[in-house]
Amino acid sequence: MRKILVVEVNWLGDCVMSLPVFSALKEKFRDSYIGVMCPERVKELFEIIPSVDEVIEFDEKDTHRGFLSKIKFIKELKKKRFDTAFLLHRSFTKALICKLANIKERIGFKRKKTKFLLTKRVKPQKSLHRRDYYFSLFEATGVPIKDKMPRLTLTSPLISLANKFFRKDDSFWIGINPSANWTLKRWPLFHFVSLIKYLLKEDVKIVIVGQKKDQATGEKLASLEKERIFNLCGKTILKELISVLNQIDLFISADSGPAHLSSALGKETIVLFGPTSPSITAPSGEKVHILRKDVGCKIPCYNLKCKDNICMKKITPEEVFLKIKEIMHERD
Repeated sequence: MRKILVVEVNWLGDCVMSLPVFSALKEKFRDSYIGVMCPERVKELFEIIPSVDEVIEFDEKDTHRGFLSKIKFIKELKKKRFDTAFLLHRSFTKALICKLANIKERIGFKRKKTKFLLTKRVKPQKSLHRRDYYFSLFEATGVPIKDKMPRLTLTSPLISLANKFFRKDDSFWIGINPSANWTLKRWPLFHFVSLIKYLLKEDVKIVIVGQKKDQATGEKLASLEKERIFNLCGKTILKELISVLNQIDLFISADSGPAHLSSALGKETIVLFGPTSPSITAPSGEKVHILRKDVGCKIPCYNLKCKDNICMKKITPEEVFLKIKEIMHERD
């Protein structure tokens, strides 16, 4: 294996979980050249990984949506002469692209639709944590993942990006992500309001992060104390978000991509779990603190028509605040 292409999944948290495979590939194949094929929204993550030599953007829902754009992409990929592809994504389209780009070895998870497109098929084990599920594709091919902890180490230029938004002082800095990729994973806004009111009684400063769609939520939370709350919703690209998370002391989020970034940066990370299962998607690390309530529902739950969302509502602001105080006390 001289030129290896890793075809990544589309979701930020899952991409973070998969990071240990790159250093494992470099250790196993020391002279190899490693490329990553991924959508634009996670591209900047792989651009800061030392073991990744090239990031190739493929965005099926945007830039490469049309037939002609896919043909052009295949031609460009073919020129790069990759000899091996590991397909973490089970997409038929991506497997077909790798075949048409003349990548000789195509290793992916066994699936009826892609069976004839793969040269090696690994039987997926659905009971595994998502991290171990991805690792199994490489381990089945003789690539041991010795260090399974996702880690992000930033260079000085990347660290300094956070200065664009705030200058860190001696206060205890807390990051809050009020968003999640689907509504039922979100902690209620009124709970965040109550939590911030508790926090403002302490010597803390708060950074709200999120996407453009979260700007109104960020403004509402920031209005509680303009001098000590920084609303960055919709204001950061991915590299800037990573830099911001690197500067804080503690991060609070639902099960989300930013929670995985925070844990990979070695930060104290409180993750509020509701309809998803920590045993499947929780971030890794000793500094990860999981808060969830057993409300009698089957977990994971994908009942998108649920009108109550009791699994998230039951996690109270008081519990989260007590966990924060416990962490702050341990740091003193």
